Amino acid sequence: MNRNRVLMLFGVAWLAAGLLSWMIFRRATAPSAHDTVQVVAAARELPIGRRLVAGDLKLAEVARKDLPAGHIANTSDVVERAVLVPLSANELVLESKLAPKLGGEGLTAIIEPGKRAVTVQVNETIGVAGFVQPGTKVDVVFTRALPNGDSAATTILQNVTVLAFGRNLQRPSQKPGEAPAAPVSGPLTTVTLLVSPEEAARVALATQRGKIQLALRNPLDTETKEAEAVYAEDLGIAEPERGPRGPVAAPQPAEAPKPPPKPKDPKEGKVVVKVFRGTKLTEEIF
Repeated sequence: MNRNRVLMLFGVAWLAAGLLSWMIFRRATAPSAHDTVQVVAAARELPIGRRLVAGDLKLAEVARKDLPAGHIANTSDVVERAVLVPLSANELVLESKLAPKLGGEGLTAIIEPGKRAVTVQVNETIGVAGFVQPGTKVDVVFTRALPNGDSAATTILQNVTVLAFGRNLQRPSQKPGEAPAAPVSGPLTTVTLLVSPEEAARVALATQRGKIQLALRNPLDTETKEAEAVYAEDLGIAEPERGPRGPVAAPQPAEAPKPPPKPKDPKEGKVVVKVFRGTKLTEEIF
């Protein structure tokens, strides 16, 4: 009897210890109410330039220790602001990803303060076969014909950000496992560049005085250096030399046509005697 009582007490103690251990484990691993914070997140996928409305947003709980810099706690602080970078569903909305209030929407929202957006018309060659897309970096090369018949080319802008290709403010989306979309390029489209006011004036003048060409850059290559002009002779294409021209003779006036020869006078070189017979006059030629 004492043995059974001991076994029962041992079993009860074992169960109590297991239950206590489980309760302590749950309490230790369960998130406490004061350790999480509600922050604003995207309720759906949001494209760049979109002006946010309440339906685009939701509140998500994040551990306080995992809060990123620039998080936003109230949706009222986000509504009517434009998105500067594409946002995925459930992604946290941060201050660095939004334009200021009253900062516009679409293209105007992503223009940095002190910068300008200038649009140039391009074809498939100038636009690097459509591989120039929003977010890429390009150089702008200017070419023009010179008065002496030669041509020159020089790089007028370097490491410029492309804001838009046509009316697209972001690259075509690619689903996981999908091959990258082929670059889209029509016979004639536009490319919008992010430049300073001075650079915008240079682009405008270049399009009036000659032609421009875009050169695609590696985004990791940010080095810029002074560009020198390239002439046709640098390519081994020298202009043909022309010898001096001699004096040009003045055109001679056309000769007047000669009059036809007069018929020979039968009296020339002979003696003519006039004889009057009454009222009748006769001539005798000897």
